[in-house]
Amino acid sequence: MKEVSIFERFKILINNLMIIAFIAAMVFCYYDTKEEARDESITTKIEPYTSAVLANGIREYYFDLTDLDYRYTALMFYTSHQKVEVYNSGRLIYSYDKIVEPWGSTTGSNINIVEVNEKMLKVAVKLTPIYEVVNDNNMEFYVGSAYQMYDEVLGASMPKFVASLLIIIFSAILFAYYLAMFRKQRLNHDLIYLAYFSLFVGLWTANETDAAVLIFNNRIIDALVPYICLMLVIPPFIQFFDSYLGLNSKIFKPIIILFSMIETVTLTVLHFTKVLEFRESLFVMQLMLLMAALYMVVGVVYLIVKRRFTRRLKICGIGLFLFLVSIIGDIFNYYNGVGDSDKVGRYMFLIFIVMLAFDLIKSAYGIIEKGRRAKQLEEFALTDTMTGLFNRNAFETRTKSERRLNGVTVIVADANGLKICNDTYGHEAGDEYITIVADAFGTVFGKYGNCYRTGGDEFCCIIPSSGHVDVSRLEKLFLTKICTANMEGNHKYKLGVAIGHAEYDSEIDEDFRAIIKRADANMYENKKQCKKTG
Repeated sequence: MKEVSIFERFKILINNLMIIAFIAAMVFCYYDTKEEARDESITTKIEPYTSAVLANGIREYYFDLTDLDYRYTALMFYTSHQKVEVYNSGRLIYSYDKIVEPWGSTTGSNINIVEVNEKMLKVAVKLTPIYEVVNDNNMEFYVGSAYQMYDEVLGASMPKFVASLLIIIFSAILFAYYLAMFRKQRLNHDLIYLAYFSLFVGLWTANETDAAVLIFNNRIIDALVPYICLMLVIPPFIQFFDSYLGLNSKIFKPIIILFSMIETVTLTVLHFTKVLEFRESLFVMQLMLLMAALYMVVGVVYLIVKRRFTRRLKICGIGLFLFLVSIIGDIFNYYNGVGDSDKVGRYMFLIFIVMLAFDLIKSAYGIIEKGRRAKQLEEFALTDTMTGLFNRNAFETRTKSERRLNGVTVIVADANGLKICNDTYGHEAGDEYITIVADAFGTVFGKYGNCYRTGGDEFCCIIPSSGHVDVSRLEKLFLTKICTANMEGNHKYKLGVAIGHAEYDSEIDEDFRAIIKRADANMYENKKQCKKTG
């Protein structure tokens, strides 16, 4: 087993400490804000002294503000898909009823903060539901300081909003990592599925927070985004966990994804044709989400029964169980409360995706390490360790596999007097001799083709048909470099090199070996001339 380096251990420790510190900071911030608000707040829950249910589900609530002093400057209440009108002694003092067509027929969700004062004794709130499904929404009303109530709602919801925002940011990081490393690491699609899944859940849960309602208050976003994300989250959810756990279902996975696609298209058409808008078909979306989560839980149970215990199964077993519990709990809270009903789901999911992403990236780096080692072994098998040029094995592989010969040029070179250098000055000097010649050969010809050390003092460069160059000029440049090395190198020995080249001729050369043979012949002619000239 490979020993983990001190640096790697330190990096893992820092990552773990950062996660723990972040969670601790969020918990402290939440409870500290909550305690501070409790001590100083004058916000009070107020009950209407009477209420009435009118036609079409319209509800009216009547409040007596006689006992409130100057500190109470606002009446606050949360509405979801309801038109709002507030009256004081029959005079309209507040309304929230704007609908943005064609995106939907709803006002969306809103936290209504209605300014009141000590002169307003009787206030009536009239709520007109957009959809029948919100007729029985449980309503809660509060009075207090307008600014203080705004800050309290925002502060209480901010940890949830930040958690959802972190999920979105984390999905963006996964997208960026995948795009940067996809080709380099040959990643599979698990990471991109997790990124899409995280993005849709992050957008969905962020939009459901009270903080988002206060900050953005965008009816188009509220009418579309959470519902579209709730539908689009299912395909990447199924794709990711099916692949991550290795279930590879050929029946259930395609069926659920197909149903999800049909659901998305059908409900979108129904929404924009005003037949059945997204809020009215929410139960269908939640049912599909439960079905997808249930499929994954069954998959985990199946693997446990089959005793296929792996690290991934443990992660998914714990995470999916918690996630399913949070989904069921949040749906229950949604139909029995108002405002942001999610209590723990987004926190669980944030921790869950961090665990999943860490495991995926860790596995990816394992693949990278194996690939790097394999590449190193491959390079070692094809590289001459002394000169850094390709070795004889690489040369033989190239000559056997080369099929396109038109325009191919072969340059060969041979170091003169290497044996005398070895016998006179030793093998260290001979190695230095070879290295100098190889460096000059690679520097001049390596820009245009692959350079090989084909023997002890023999070198070859193969220039492909795309590399039309003036070979004679390059040969002169190479010999000039050798001459310069003799003059400036202060060597005990004298460097000498014979060189020759040949270009493919279809009338003469039957194969690649024929080109090399002609290049060798030209090189030996050059060697003879070098000996004659001394």
